[in-house]
Amino acid sequence: MNAPQLTDRRARHQRDQSVFHELLRRHADIRREVTEVPNGIRAHTWTDAPDLVPLLHNHAQEMHRRVKEKFGLRFWDPAFAELFAQADKVQMTVNLTENGVEVLETSDDPNVVKLIRAHGATVSAFVREGGRAASQESPLPDDYQRVLG
Repeated sequence: MNAPQLTDRRARHQRDQSVFHELLRRHADIRREVTEVPNGIRAHTWTDAPDLVPLLHNHAQEMHRRVKEKFGLRFWDPAFAELFAQADKVQMTVNLTENGVEVLETSDDPNVVKLIRAHGATVSAFVREGGRAASQESPLPDDYQRVLG
């Protein structure tokens, strides 16, 4: 990776982090429902605060982009490290809504489906608890087979 690409990735990471922290700070203004589908989850995240809608849109789109690019984050968190290590087995569709986002996250690999569901529960904890949840490691399912050491 050349210097301009590295600079761009750093700038993207800082923007993504800034949006994430604002969403955590304002978590009480955000709602989320997750439904299990046979091979993953469908998550609907929304707000009644109009100024947060663009942040939800941005965050969902950027996280989708990061998964596709395997541009990881939360490297200290085993569940996030595993998710990015298995990103090629994750299919994600992001639909923007008037007041938030709907995300369908699936996999044909049953082990990765467990990971997707654990990630969905972690994001729901972020919405419920804000920074308190985000400061902790995300739990992996007991029966999940890790691909990283």
